[in-house]
Amino acid sequence: MATWAPGDAWPSGEPGGASPPAWGGYVRLWLRAGLAPGRAFRMGADPQDRLDAGNVMGGGGSVAARDVSGERLWIDLTCDALELAIEGGASSTQGIFSKADASTLTVTLRDPEGDYDPLNADSPYAYGGHSRLVPGTPVECYAEVVDPSDGSWERFWIFTGTSDSWGEDWTPNPGERVAVMVATDITKRFVAWNRPEQPPVGAGDTTRQRIARIVAFYGWEGTVIDPPGPDAVTLAPTTLAQGGWELLNRTTDDEIGFVWFDPEGRLRWANRATWETLTVPAATFGCEHVDGAALDVLVDASPSNLDGQMRNAVFASRSGGTMQTARSESSIERFGQWDFKRTDLGVETDGLAGAWAEYVAVLYAYPQVALADVTAVPAVSARSWDAWAAVLGLTLIVDLVRIVWAPPDRPTSVIDTVSRVVGFSHKITAARWEWTPQLIAANALMFSGSVFTMGPHPADLLDSGFVLGFTSTADGSF
Repeated sequence: MATWAPGDAWPSGEPGGASPPAWGGYVRLWLRAGLAPGRAFRMGADPQDRLDAGNVMGGGGSVAARDVSGERLWIDLTCDALELAIEGGASSTQGIFSKADASTLTVTLRDPEGDYDPLNADSPYAYGGHSRLVPGTPVECYAEVVDPSDGSWERFWIFTGTSDSWGEDWTPNPGERVAVMVATDITKRFVAWNRPEQPPVGAGDTTRQRIARIVAFYGWEGTVIDPPGPDAVTLAPTTLAQGGWELLNRTTDDEIGFVWFDPEGRLRWANRATWETLTVPAATFGCEHVDGAALDVLVDASPSNLDGQMRNAVFASRSGGTMQTARSESSIERFGQWDFKRTDLGVETDGLAGAWAEYVAVLYAYPQVALADVTAVPAVSARSWDAWAAVLGLTLIVDLVRIVWAPPDRPTSVIDTVSRVVGFSHKITAARWEWTPQLIAANALMFSGSVFTMGPHPADLLDSGFVLGFTSTADGSF
């Protein structure tokens, strides 16, 4: 069987990237920016012809000289990166109402020669006296993880987007000179899109139909990944009057779902059923002395605010509809009343608004002990290749993670929770790579109690059968 060890040639053969020893040797990171191409050489007349107006031959930079017309010039920034921070998904935990922010990448680049200074006309990344380090430059970041047992490897995308800014503060000491580039994913385009109100369309749309309608309205041709199973609601007509990202979030609010762009730039969303789908955890992090399957990579953990999401009296109505109420009397008796109100749901009927209210009350009538976030350093694990693949391969919302932890001196005091990842951050330097996921409890329905609903409800069968019924006992009597 083939084996691989740090120091061997990287099996993918991809040029560039960086793999400092402090990361454990089994992961390699690439950070690349795609600059606009220069102009190809032309024979004959051209609007840019300046043969009678200056130098015929000029000193182009060595990198710019490799431009090919019509192709983007990808430059590898990894080895100049001093610090790299990537954030995606929800930046704070709000349970099932967590909202994904635009994923951002911020990198600090060592730059003693001023190569990354957009004001440097002699930079190798300038062309024709103009910098190509401009907003809108495509940026991508990915990692490859190798399994030392057989030399196999897998690529994991971490960020795809475009730059917002390139900047460099002037300093008289070139050795202290650094550049900072900030990039954001495709979310920013949907945030910026906000077109005039349209005639009402889409009465009776399911959630996936409405999302497809919004995407088509803005002419975005990227990939949309729908969840399995039926959607929970049908929707009232829309005039598409809000911004693109607001429209998408309003749609998933009505579904009680979640929408985000993944690290490959694909639009994904989760439906209501996702919160109830409990699968085998994709990874287990924690103490190996408690569970031999756990990846021992955690260095910090924070508990959630137990009452921050209490909602045991929920009032909800669709636009122009009748207010619906759902109450958990047992929770109210125990914890007092915690109100939550929505009056602008886009669902099609009052009954769907009532079901929405009940679902929220069922999920949040009782507080749960959970973790808000943890911090992991994959390189500290003795099985760091497994730890890297586990961390980088998780899919937001869909994949579950199990956290198992106990102090070495109290091995029976075990914290054992299963959570969903709703957001994440990477903090990367040559000396350390930390990953911090934002978590919510995976088993949100575990502590649900009876909920009394006032108003129409899809489960109302009073006109469809017996109004009064009998319940048999175990011996068959009534």
